[in-house]
Amino acid sequence: MPLARALVQIVVALACLAAAGCETAFAPPPPRAAEERAVVEGEPVAEVGSDELAVGATARPPRELWLGADMVIQRVEPEVARAEVGEAVQQLVADARFCTPMPTVWLAASERNGRFVVRFDLMRRDWGADVAASAQSRMEDMVAMGFLTRRDVSEVGIGAVEYTLTREGRLYLRGAIDSGQRPAFCAPAERRVVEITAMEWGQFPCGTLRVRFTHTADAWPAWATTASSRQRLEQTWPPLGENGYGEVSLSRQWFRVASLPRGARNGALVSACLDDDRERVIANDLNLSAPPPY
Repeated sequence: MPLARALVQIVVALACLAAAGCETAFAPPPPRAAEERAVVEGEPVAEVGSDELAVGATARPPRELWLGADMVIQRVEPEVARAEVGEAVQQLVADARFCTPMPTVWLAASERNGRFVVRFDLMRRDWGADVAASAQSRMEDMVAMGFLTRRDVSEVGIGAVEYTLTREGRLYLRGAIDSGQRPAFCAPAERRVVEITAMEWGQFPCGTLRVRFTHTADAWPAWATTASSRQRLEQTWPPLGENGYGEVSLSRQWFRVASLPRGARNGALVSACLDDDRERVIANDLNLSAPPPY
């Protein structure tokens, strides 16, 4: 290398060190949009860490972020703090939903602006009185739980009822009223983690750290105001105050700073079930009805 060129590079390097440090001075330029991609299971690079990116004390951003990846799923380090694992599992449990499916009903017309009319009279005529009565009872349960309001519309037909989605109903509805499939109201389960009972490292469907834990509920969920809704909860999990068993697998999820979703923490422990192309996180594998340990 010519001496003059070498001297120029040394001067530039020293100037960069004085201004911002070697890592910033020699960091590669940000990738072009066509080069953006997700990388799974990146290896950690300790020297890249910063207060903005770090989550736990043992978390280290992977080098793939500097090589152009938008998102990286990273193995959980063996020295991860148990407290950080507990916090991540508690967040997943706090976000868990309990789904109550709507019954099959006879719609007078397609749902519009959150309103739909059910023809219980035609259900009694064609499907039988027992089927109609059971469906009407379940719909009244959903009114009592705050998901719907009701109004008799005898001008449509004797026994016809118009239901309207409430604010909570719109928030918790999964699926469409007139899709031909059974929609459901998926409301917060309102459970909490009691104890992390086991941690196992390996390769699992949605993570590299499998966590087993116990969980409980101190009170009924705010929406569970009817006897039937509480009965369904008791059929799913132990009674109030008693512990159930759960499990979930975790990995670390990192984003390039420009791609970090609003409200997300970079390097957080998440349950990351990926799509078939292994590019997007589409679900988690939280199981609140896990079998008890042997």
